[in-house]
Amino acid sequence: MIEYLKRVFEQTAKFLKAQPPLKLAAAGVTAGGIVIGLVAMFLWAGRTTFAPLMTNLNPEDAANIMRVLREKRIPFQVDPTGRNVTVPPESVDILRLELATMGLPQSSVVGYELFDKQSLGTTSFVQKVNQKRALEGELMRTINTIRGVRRSRVHLATPQKSAFVEDQKKATASVVVDLEPGTQLNEKQVYGIGNLVSRAVEGMEIADVVIVDSNGKTLSKNAGDSLAAATASQLDYQQKVESDLEKRIEGILSKVVGEGHVAAKVTAEVDFSQVNETQTIYDPDGAAVLSVERRNDTMNHVRPGPVGAAGAASNLPGQQSGVPEVRSDTTKANEVVNNLVPQTVRRTTKPVGTVKRLSVAVLVDGKQVKAVGADGKAQAKVEAWPAEKLKEFEGLVASAVGVDRKRGDTLEIRNMEFTREDFDEAQKVLAEKERKSYLQNMVIYALIGLAIGLFFLFVVRPFIKWITENTVESVDTFLPQTIEELERLQKNSNLPGLEEVVPVLPEKMDPEKVEGEMIKEKIVTLVDANPHKAALILKDWLHADAKKKAEKDKNEEGGGGKGKPASA
Repeated sequence: MIEYLKRVFEQTAKFLKAQPPLKLAAAGVTAGGIVIGLVAMFLWAGRTTFAPLMTNLNPEDAANIMRVLREKRIPFQVDPTGRNVTVPPESVDILRLELATMGLPQSSVVGYELFDKQSLGTTSFVQKVNQKRALEGELMRTINTIRGVRRSRVHLATPQKSAFVEDQKKATASVVVDLEPGTQLNEKQVYGIGNLVSRAVEGMEIADVVIVDSNGKTLSKNAGDSLAAATASQLDYQQKVESDLEKRIEGILSKVVGEGHVAAKVTAEVDFSQVNETQTIYDPDGAAVLSVERRNDTMNHVRPGPVGAAGAASNLPGQQSGVPEVRSDTTKANEVVNNLVPQTVRRTTKPVGTVKRLSVAVLVDGKQVKAVGADGKAQAKVEAWPAEKLKEFEGLVASAVGVDRKRGDTLEIRNMEFTREDFDEAQKVLAEKERKSYLQNMVIYALIGLAIGLFFLFVVRPFIKWITENTVESVDTFLPQTIEELERLQKNSNLPGLEEVVPVLPEKMDPEKVEGEMIKEKIVTLVDANPHKAALILKDWLHADAKKKAEKDKNEEGGGGKGKPASA
């Protein structure tokens, strides 16, 4: 076996040395390309795919998760930012559950679970610090649930309570929010975060909360200004009222003039004053007696008349006898009648945000009319709306938005032709760009096809042809060409295993018989390879024999007919 392999290597070496360098280079390049393709295919087939396990992690959580994966000997990958960790897809769900039981990702935020484990020797100062940390952690967790907020930090400054009210200081807070890329908080969201933090801390007002983003920009500029907040809400309400009225106008007129052929603008003067009114109304015609009070006073008085000498003696009682008396009687009558007068008391609170005045401006496009042009083709033509139509539009708009001329509302409807953008040039540019892109793709695909065709024409085809020709030549040169060479090789035993393949030749062989057998085998091979041609050849042979026989019979008949008159 070793001798046989040695001969094979020697013959291969001789075969390679006999080839020109160009063929050897082509064979080497082809073999290298095949090997590289097979290696790439095996590497691609054996490559491990990864699926995201956790994304947008901070460095602390990413480090903890990677430590757990290393302990479990699970392959993983981390992107260049260090925020995203990927693992094999079949391990994603199980790992997420296991990491959740471990409290990962925890983002280094602790809440009220800080009090789950308490020691007996904890001082009051440590208790206060832990309470502050827990409250900050809970606020951070809550703020992180807001859409658009990636992470947040909350710092609370809670001063100690003082026995004197004038010495008590307010609690303050600072909030830093890290937003998602492309996200921006509006004023309502900022106000909501400030209100959330202020309501969570005792004695804190929303003006004491400062909110900044990750770039250091202050977001809570007017968070504690109640007047500014009220003004902002009033402006939002006014804009909403105006937008609703504009949609009403465009919605009702677009059904007539067409979509996109009407533009409406409304300016609403809204009254935001709060008025509480009390009104009392009396009805004298419906008065009724509620109560009557009568009083009669009678007084009888008798006294002596003035007689006698002037002085004290005449004025002493009992000194005058037979003196005429002076009598004085008095009678008083008093009557008070209380009437009940019906009255109506009305306490009215006027609603806030009522519309005081409207200014409406409506612009209507011209009427689209189809007309036949000079070339006989239909063309779109714009005509002005008649005055009676505009009057109808005005009535519709006034009814739709509630225009009241008595309170000073104004309404203007004008008919003007809208300016239409000319998109022909833009369409031409786009069409030209698409055509260039199409031609570019066609050229690229043609070049790729040409390269593939040239590769097969000048590399693959010559290589296959070269391999085939060398194989045929090598087989022809390897096998014996004549019977004498075959006998000589068999006698010398230069070909190992020749006795099993070639039968033993007899000592005496008829050359003509051998040649006939070889011709027979060649004919059989040709017939097997081309049966149709063989059938045509046999058909021609049969027809040729029949034709010759017919000519012969014809010649014989012609010779007999000529001889009979001669004998006669």
